[in-house]
Amino acid sequence: LEFRRVLFRSLAVLAAALRGEAPEPLGRDRAHAPRGWLGAVVSDWAVAGILTLQSGVPVAVTQATNFNAFAGFGTQRPNLVGDPELPSDQRTPDHWFNTGAFQGAPAFTLGSASRNPVRGPAYRNLDIAVSRRVPFSKGMAAEVRAELFNALNTPQFGPPNVVAGAPGFGTVTSAGDPRIAQVAVKILF
Repeated sequence: LEFRRVLFRSLAVLAAALRGEAPEPLGRDRAHAPRGWLGAVVSDWAVAGILTLQSGVPVAVTQATNFNAFAGFGTQRPNLVGDPELPSDQRTPDHWFNTGAFQGAPAFTLGSASRNPVRGPAYRNLDIAVSRRVPFSKGMAAEVRAELFNALNTPQFGPPNVVAGAPGFGTVTSAGDPRIAQVAVKILF
């Protein structure tokens, strides 16, 4: 029986959403409200955002050769001979974890590496939307919306390559989408 991190467990997850709207409309009926073209420009705005911060998820390390396939083992774990974690200032996509901490397990043995000895990259993302409602007829309006997904353009690295003995072992070779911007118009009636 072994005890180790499960694949889907993140140590820390924070998700926060925020939506703010200018008063309806920005003081148009108040004595200090801007009038004329300035009042038309500064009223009916809304801002929204979603912030997600998540630590990396555990990943399993296997080895390229499976000497135990005859016994029904689908994969074979390598031997763990050191600490696989690297300090965060030494971690790069070209060297995500200490690959020297793993050695191939010999034939007819089970490797000593635990189930999920390595953590994948953390996830940090900020999505922002700015919208404005523009009335153009009685009971009708248009909502103009601009959105930025991954607004800070933070790299969303994929999991590292975790097959010991394979080319690229310990490297991160995939990433999520870069910043994406979109503009939309919605007619409200």
